[in-house]
This record gives sequence, C-alpha cells and structure tokens, in this order.
Amino acid sequence: MITANPLEVQFPLMRYDHTMPLLEGRVEIDGVKLDTVRTNSMVFEDIAELREGNFGLWDLNMGYVLPAIEAGWQIVGLPVFAKRKPLYTYIFCHRDAGVNSPKDLEGKRIGTGSYPTAITIWTQGLLKDLYKVDISKLCWVTSNSRRVFPLHKSSPRVEAGEDSKKSPVNRLLDGEVDAIITDISDGKAFETLEQSPKVKRLFPNYMDEDMRLYRETGIYAPVHQIVMSRKLDQEHPELAGKLYKAFEEAKQLAYQDILNDRAGFSVVYLRERLVQQMKDWGDPWKYGIKANRSTIDTFIKYNLEQGMIRSELSHRDVFAASTLET
Repeated sequence: MITANPLEVQFPLMRYDHTMPLLEGRVEIDGVKLDTVRTNSMVFEDIAELREGNFGLWDLNMGYVLPAIEAGWQIVGLPVFAKRKPLYTYIFCHRDAGVNSPKDLEGKRIGTGSYPTAITIWTQGLLKDLYKVDISKLCWVTSNSRRVFPLHKSSPRVEAGEDSKKSPVNRLLDGEVDAIITDISDGKAFETLEQSPKVKRLFPNYMDEDMRLYRETGIYAPVHQIVMSRKLDQEHPELAGKLYKAFEEAKQLAYQDILNDRAGFSVVYLRERLVQQMKDWGDPWKYGIKANRSTIDTFIKYNLEQGMIRSELSHRDVFAASTLET
C-alpha cells in the first residue's frame, strides 16, 4: 500500500544480507518511507542526534545501548540484532605469556580496540560464568581510550596503551600484552595472527566451543542492535512494531534468496551451507524478545556486573512498547 504523504524515517545504510531487502525497496512499510543515511555504530564522543533523539533508526554497537539509555539519551531499542559474532574467534594469546586455559588470563594484560564494547562485555561475562575467571583481575589495554559513558566499577583495570595508533594485534606480536580480545574485521590481521609462531588461540577448537555455547545457553552473541529515536517512538507508537515486522520480512527474503540460489554471493555451495546451518543452528539471527529473552537478560546482567550501568534495566526501559510482545 502506498500512502500519499508517508512518514520519512532515517534508515542506517547497512550491508547485511538480511537487511538488504529493505534498502532495495523489496519490503514495503505502510505509511513509511525510508531515507538511507550513514551512521557510526561506535560511540567515542557525544553524538547529539542520539542524545537528543533527532534521528530515525541507528545501527548501534550494543556496548553503548544500555549506558546511553541509563544516561537519558533519547533512544529506545528494537529487538532486532543486526549483527552477531562468535566470540571465541577473537581471543588470541602470546605463546610466551603462560596462558593455557581461561583461568590463566587472571592477572594478564589484554589488548583491545576500545573498552567497553559488546565483545568485551559478552566475553568477560562468559569467562566469569562458564570458566570461573575472576574478571576483576584482568587488565585491559586499549588503543582508543575515548569514552563517553563512565564506568561504575574500578575493576577490572583499564589503561590506555602508550601509542594510540598501535593496533591490539601489533601489541600482542610485540609482547606488550599477553592476550587480545577484540573485534577483528580485517582479513589481513586474521592471517597475521593465524600464521605467527608467536601467537596461539585460547580456544583452538573455537568453532566447536561456539556451537557448544549456543546449544547449552542459546547465546550466539548479538553485538549490534537497531535503536530508534525515543521521541519518534512517542510521536508514532505503532511505528516500532511496523519496523520490527519489516526487518523480519527482509530477513526471510534474504534467506529465500540463498535457498533459491539467486543471492549472488561468492561462496561455493552457499545454498547447501545455509541448509546445513539451519539444521545445526535453527535461525541464529533470531529477532524478537521472546526468542531472545535469556540472551537479553544475560546481557543486562553482564552490563550491571561489569559496571557499565548502575542499576538493572527492565525490558520496558530498553525496548519500544509496541515490540514488547514480539
């Protein structure tokens, strides 16, 4: 249905295959026109649009969502987790650091790009819960020390690396840190880490560990969440529900593109790999609160335990009202 004067909503330019049908106009939202804009998922400085609610939708690293809501920024979440990552992939250790098990990370220096992020929050929480690591004994060494939201606990220790231009990978190779836990979106960096004789993975069988985590806890860690302007939500209380349904429809279309063998990705037997993934994982990109309740509650708990927020937030604090029954 085409509305004569549709509501124009800013929409983040995302390259995820499961959101592309929205960008391509293959999913229509009654009474809504999406206007694509570029947004940054990281929050290293005050972002007036997010703080004041002068935007439409935003693809935001989840490490900032709860602190921003607690700080009064005018954002509210949709239960749409646009990016998820297998966490154990990102833990590398220096071979001379004496790190042979998760407990050995206690007292060690851990390099990361910035702190906190969704990956540091998730990984710390899982190391504590599943491997009994005393995370208060960790020392994080950051390359980017800029932080907008305060930390409400003094441990673990967080310090800035001496050279802010030095990557966590190079800190590890030079022995400046004992391990790294950081997002790696650089194929060359992966190649360097995997080929260097100085480096080993904490979990050599990381894919098995990721699958075990998923089967035992249901967690395939969401690291980005779609948020919308709280002011926009208040002015149009039905909008969040419409947007949620549109994201779900887009995801199903993206899956069908692969199953139809028409997706156009440069992966051999992509269709067969998706079929096998569905057998092994079901739908790891689940949207909605009901399907993600345990994951959402665990992430809120980790934020509170690690001092990212001062008090526990409820689903009503975090999510738009018209999505609470999804």
